[in-house]
Amino acid sequence: MTKIVIKPVLLLFFVAMLVSVSSAQDTIASLSSKPQNPDNFWRRVAVGGNLGFQFGTVTGINLSPEVRIRTINQLNVGFRFIYQYYNYKRYFLDTRTNQYLDFKSSVYGGGIYLRYYLSSLFDNFLGNLFAHVEYEYLTYTRPFTQSGPPPDGYIRDNNFWYRPGNQIIGISSIFVGGGYRQPIGNRVSMEFLLLFNINDTYNSPYSNPVFRLGVGVGL
Repeated sequence: MTKIVIKPVLLLFFVAMLVSVSSAQDTIASLSSKPQNPDNFWRRVAVGGNLGFQFGTVTGINLSPEVRIRTINQLNVGFRFIYQYYNYKRYFLDTRTNQYLDFKSSVYGGGIYLRYYLSSLFDNFLGNLFAHVEYEYLTYTRPFTQSGPPPDGYIRDNNFWYRPGNQIIGISSIFVGGGYRQPIGNRVSMEFLLLFNINDTYNSPYSNPVFRLGVGVGL
């Protein structure tokens, strides 16, 4: 699969800003002095995710909602659910007819990650930094099966020969890196991640480094 970088949707930023305005802390002393809710399970849960797109020769859409739970100290365990759609124009060449073929596919998968915020170590802006490690698995169906050269296969991309017939592809990725959390409200934050896929393969849809921009909302 040709590797592309999905651009984050600016709409996320504006939605997050609207949420931050609606959830801004009360500036009236008698209200802001109310005691905070005691810590419980739901106070440890946050939801969010990221949304991205790209248009042009390669059309790509990425939707990745997630939920994470704060466990010990500032260690979070998170789960991501992933849907991606790709449309590569003129991706395959049919050597019998000398015509190019588009490649469309829906990608499904998920990931599990560990994230540790440094707020337990620093009480300034450095406390918004976090370390991140993640395992992700994706699967999609390719309309052609990899094969040898003619006469076995007569369809090709830039690297391999194929013959007609669906082929299910599984992709395992291991990401390591970190990011920065920017609070924009009482329980809302923007999150910027810089990751590296240390299990990069030809079929991977990512290009190193991998950038993510998302929104997190605490319950």
